[in-house]
Amino acid sequence: MLVRMKNEIKGKVRADGVTMVDLFGDAVKAGDGVTMGHAVFPPGTVVPPAAHSGDEYSYVLSGKIKCQIGSQTFAAPAGSATFIPAGEEHSSINDGEDDAEVVWMLIEKNRI
Repeated sequence: MLVRMKNEIKGKVRADGVTMVDLFGDAVKAGDGVTMGHAVFPPGTVVPPAAHSGDEYSYVLSGKIKCQIGSQTFAAPAGSATFIPAGEEHSSINDGEDDAEVVWMLIEKNRI
């Protein structure tokens, strides 16, 4: 078993302002097909559209996130779980007044 403490792993602030912590990136062999992390989206964050090669699962711990997929916008407040299938282009937005804190997991389709 491996236990990681989020506060002991240095996060990376991306160009869009999101702070990402890859919880197992340096501890689990690359290519195992599952990535898990923690993200903080400050107020006003707009993450440009992107798609992933794996299914994305998220759980919103605090705040709220909006996800735009095509012409649809989905709201995910604290306590929400989300699923975005592999290959689906999406954009994440925090238009609230507080940070939005999310735990996420990417699972590669060809690995399961």
